[in-house]
Amino acid sequence: MTLPFAARLTLICALIFAILLTDISVATPITETNDSFTHEKSNPLIGLPTLVVMGVTSFGRWLTPLDEWQSQIHKLNEDELFVQRWMLVNNNPASREKGKRAIMKIQKRRNAIEKKRNRLMWWYYPTIIVIGAGAGMLTLYLQKD
Repeated sequence: MTLPFAARLTLICALIFAILLTDISVATPITETNDSFTHEKSNPLIGLPTLVVMGVTSFGRWLTPLDEWQSQIHKLNEDELFVQRWMLVNNNPASREKGKRAIMKIQKRRNAIEKKRNRLMWWYYPTIIVIGAGAGMLTLYLQKD
């Protein structure tokens, strides 16, 4: 079950904001007093920028229809194999013609989906790299004392 695009976008923005807000509250220094010394102890959370980048990347993948297209391509491949097996069982010319037409339609739909997927991937990966790097740098900036 997938959410509408606006709901997914709102959810993603809220989660990213919550991660960054949590990072700001965790990265603030804590002062402790021992005998006569005042120490500043900060919790650097070294792995947090990596987690933020992984979260942004996975949420960006969730926003796109890449997984749906991949499942459709897989289903069309399975359909094509089924029709080919069906053609092996039914040897009469009418069944073979039906099978060839069905295979042509399946291949045409699969090629159209693959073309859309490849077009999206040309801009998806560079964009997600830039956004992930920006989120990681922002997290590091917010963590510094």
